Amino acid sequence: MNEELKNVQALDDNEMNEATGGAGQARWIQYTIKRGDTLIKIANRFGVSVANLCQWNGISDPDYIVAGHRLSIYTNR
Repeated sequence: MNEELKNVQALDDNEMNEATGGAGQARWIQYTIKRGDTLIKIANRFGVSVANLCQWNGISDPDYIVAGHRLSIYTNR
């Protein structure tokens, strides 16, 4: 397991279903932030909330992300 995933706070099944809309087989993926990305765009793309992205990745300021950094995302997409 990579270092980023070790830092992800464990969520129970109900929280994971809420985070991913409850449909399909959800799994952890790694997404590399690209120039022009925002957490809102990334959250919408993967069907998760900005709050979850922040929680899973230890982001304290959702308005500050850096291209090239990687995000751990639990998604069914």
